[in-house]
Amino acid sequence: MKKNFETEIRSRSLSFENAGVKICCNRNLQPPAKLEWFAENGESLWNSLDIESFAALIPEIHRSMGLRKNETASLATVEHLAPIFLLYPQIHFQVFAQSQELPILDGSAYPWYETVRKIAGLPQEVLFYDAPIREHFEWNGGWMDVSPAETLEIEYSISHGNYANDAYAAIYDAEDLVKLFPARTFIFEEDFLRAKECGLLSAVDENCGMLLREKNSALEILSGGKFRMPSEPVMHKMLDLIGDLSLPAPILPRLRIRIHNGGHFAHRQLLERLLNAFRNSSQID
Repeated sequence: MKKNFETEIRSRSLSFENAGVKICCNRNLQPPAKLEWFAENGESLWNSLDIESFAALIPEIHRSMGLRKNETASLATVEHLAPIFLLYPQIHFQVFAQSQELPILDGSAYPWYETVRKIAGLPQEVLFYDAPIREHFEWNGGWMDVSPAETLEIEYSISHGNYANDAYAAIYDAEDLVKLFPARTFIFEEDFLRAKECGLLSAVDENCGMLLREKNSALEILSGGKFRMPSEPVMHKMLDLIGDLSLPAPILPRLRIRIHNGGHFAHRQLLERLLNAFRNSSQID
């Protein structure tokens, strides 16, 4: 029976009109499973069995999460693909970037899930590790409280002008994760115009996510179609957080996270604390 599978995906990214990636999986190799990420030049960036290979990378955070090993090996917009591997912690994967950014697809994780499921099969049991962290972070316009929990619980809130919204999710299994996957990335109109003026987001179009405007304390969608779920922007922020926290390895911390107006920079602050907890974790289950 065939045990090796691969697939290629191409679409726009934030900066490239034809970004690509090849994902390979091997169901035949024995545990512990290994997830390895490669840069466009073929150089290995990091793998899930070597936490130090991830810790050595330099974060480059703009509107997405980027990681750089050296001047010729880097990869960005990884946060939408990373959560998918949480569903397959016992399968060996290799991710070969064919551009400096991963494809953005529709701005959500769901197309990634559909693609990977075709080569990896049914989702497996999600793995967790203990993270005895109690922290409070603050930044301009936002904050985050973190404490130990029995699983990963997230209470995320955002505000923009007179608009405010929040949502809660508890992740126990694959089904809880998949519920978040359709939530698309978004940007407010004034932020989009500023980014364009700075030469950013040069390749995005109306299929890459949602362009929003605040109107009468509510959200108006200027492009991207209708909302797919209640509080979709907040749900996507949760998805970004989960993706950022699962970058080192497809395992989640047992934490309760309350966060307001977060983003990749704030997520990275927490992840840096978690690297030590992951190193010292004696029980991954």
